Amino acid sequence: MTDEEYLSQISKVEIYCEILLGILRYTNVKTYPTEEEQVKLLTKKLKFQNLYDFDLFRACIDQMEDAQYAINEFVENGLYINQNRQGEMYLRLYGVLNACYLQVGVITDLVRLFNFQNQKEIREELKKLNAIELRNKIASQTTSYIDKNNNFHYYKVAQSSLDKKANRILIVRKNEEADYINLLDYISEFTKTMELYLEQIIDKELYSRTFKKEAFEWMKFRHDFIKNCS
Repeated sequence: MTDEEYLSQISKVEIYCEILLGILRYTNVKTYPTEEEQVKLLTKKLKFQNLYDFDLFRACIDQMEDAQYAINEFVENGLYINQNRQGEMYLRLYGVLNACYLQVGVITDLVRLFNFQNQKEIREELKKLNAIELRNKIASQTTSYIDKNNNFHYYKVAQSSLDKKANRILIVRKNEEADYINLLDYISEFTKTMELYLEQIIDKELYSRTFKKEAFEWMKFRHDFIKNCS
């Protein structure tokens, strides 16, 4: 299998994660006799503030990728695979929304680690994404949701509205007002936003550092692949 064939089988988010892992793995540091000295130099090279930040960086990469597997599964198969089973539909519904929440946490950590200037604005934008607002309403704070005007609400999913495509889910509020939502559209919007911020991170960090030629070409090949298939 060629590199192009391999990359064409995985999502953009997964490719971005490979590049981030490359930045961590291929950052040039000398070999020191103690792990503490090695960590200090790596922290300095990565321009991180804390000695544990390189571990956090690796955890962010893993969590972003793992959560993407759950999102991919929903996009490919919807709320169930073969049979209309209520338990599976709820598991997938809550699972994909919380996978989105995990990725928001990753982006928040990454923009802090890489010292973005507009971190507060980014956090506010991420909180307003439809998938995250829906997650807070039905998969986190269902019976104690406080809106931006400090008003109390609770939300529930109309069970009869759940189906494989999840494109017309009925969300009912405490006053019996209701809205239909297209979960696939919400997830699509969410993933595009994740890709946007991952692109900003890669563009900022990949080309501002020095790597060995082979390592840089490996990462740049992946970045070019993403840009060419956009």
